[in-house]
Amino acid sequence: MPKVTLLPGGQSAEVPTGTLLLDAGEEAGVEMEAGCFNCSCGTCVVAVDSGMENLEPPTDEELNVLDQWNKDPDKYRLTCCVKILKGEVVLRVEH
Repeated sequence: MPKVTLLPGGQSAEVPTGTLLLDAGEEAGVEMEAGCFNCSCGTCVVAVDSGMENLEPPTDEELNVLDQWNKDPDKYRLTCCVKILKGEVVLRVEH
């Protein structure tokens, strides 16, 4: 089962394959910030400390939003539209 860990607190949870990062964070007990819930506003952006390869690839829409926020898509993702596929992912919540 995939696992998500959130920093700086270290909370973690195992979640089913295909779980949105937003839902995985809340499963770990962290209230995740999100605005639009449809990959268009960027308020749910988080840094991916490790496990980027365990997430689904970014869509063009997500890449456009990350670009608007000047966030490198190799280091940041939007939790409202990205699913964890396997393994472990460590996220850093910066806001």
